[in-house]
Amino acid sequence: MRQQKGEPDAELKLQAIIDEAARRRLAIDFGTSVTGAIPIKVNGRIGNNVRDDHMNVEADLTPVKIDNLLPGWLKPAGKAARATYSLLKTDKTVRFDNLSIDGPNTSVRGSVEIDNGGEIVSANFPVFSLSDGDKVTLKVDRGGDSVLRVVMRGDVYDGRNFIKASLAGDGQNAAKHKQSDVDLDIKIGTVAGHNGETLRGLDLRMARRGGHIRSFAMTSKIGRDTALSGDLRLRARDNHQVIYFETEDAGALFRLTDMYPRMFGGQMWVAMDPPTQEQTPQVGYLHIGNFVVRGEPALERVISGAPGAAKGSVEFSELHSDFTRFPGKMAIRDGVVRGPLVGATIEGQIDYLKDEVHLRGTFVPFYGLNNMFGKIPIFGLFLGGGSNEGLLGITYEAVGRPSAPRITVNPVSAIAPGLLRKFIPSPGSFDSNFIPPQR
Repeated sequence: MRQQKGEPDAELKLQAIIDEAARRRLAIDFGTSVTGAIPIKVNGRIGNNVRDDHMNVEADLTPVKIDNLLPGWLKPAGKAARATYSLLKTDKTVRFDNLSIDGPNTSVRGSVEIDNGGEIVSANFPVFSLSDGDKVTLKVDRGGDSVLRVVMRGDVYDGRNFIKASLAGDGQNAAKHKQSDVDLDIKIGTVAGHNGETLRGLDLRMARRGGHIRSFAMTSKIGRDTALSGDLRLRARDNHQVIYFETEDAGALFRLTDMYPRMFGGQMWVAMDPPTQEQTPQVGYLHIGNFVVRGEPALERVISGAPGAAKGSVEFSELHSDFTRFPGKMAIRDGVVRGPLVGATIEGQIDYLKDEVHLRGTFVPFYGLNNMFGKIPIFGLFLGGGSNEGLLGITYEAVGRPSAPRITVNPVSAIAPGLLRKFIPSPGSFDSNFIPPQR
């Protein structure tokens, strides 16, 4: 620090490492969005006669982990990145002017203002590129009604990180964060997803108040110019509000979200409870009709030798399942897949935080004829094990990444009809710490 004789303020040059505790004391707390200590260099002027603290800051972001500090921005610790900005701190707010963030495939330019509580007051990013090729702008303003209005416009946006982060949610800190009242207005020409799939002509609007979604509407194209739409509606049987999505190409949606790349086609609709501030479990129902699974070796072995079986693909007429979504996880129950050559039951869980799936059930070859025995009263219960498992079945388990699960079958179970099959152990075991609630 240097102060010339006769001058009212001094020149400050500072190098420091600012950890999470220090950021909280300085009222620039980013919560779990930024983990780790940040080396910084500061140049500015201080003194009793300086009305506002105005500093030029250079921050090395390489050591820290960043998790959606900006929408869709995920950076592991150790990956190079740097930020420069002019920091203007007043009694009520902290402004980051001339903000520039640079790293591999990352380029952001703009300004941000936050209040002393760490809430965003405004943000303007005329350049918002978190992946190579992004061409979007982002603008945020908090009005006098405390509603945060977010407007995103652009031609191209790489949505892969955003999709993963949205599915995972904040599983470890879900209950700790208050959700701001927000209005979203997003229009993007092309959103890149996983496995080469894209959303085209995305138009999304959403309003959230008090942690509850009040309105939601989405339109876009997916696959071969197939509509994908969503809205908020009342379920007819009980006037319960649900978020509803539908498309004629379920396979393209599953590939876009990296859930399962081997499904093709399928008329899908899904309805589920909207997310809430309290992070209560979201109960939902999924239905898909008329689709094909291609390149699944375990499934092909089950139908090998069946007359009329197409090589490399298996047709299905229907899939339906109940599910419950928790922060970071989803439990699947009472799932049934039907087709002319094979059917299956499905239950288990998907862990988005660990990026792994653990499902199990029973393959039922020649579903229509085989399952007929399960319809016979009393004897059918022992022969078929219920209305969906059939006389002859092969238990299976799918474990691994959702996009490429490893499917194993238990051929010994083929000799155990009906209820006896329940007592044959699966090839692996489930996470005993995660038990879906009863309906």
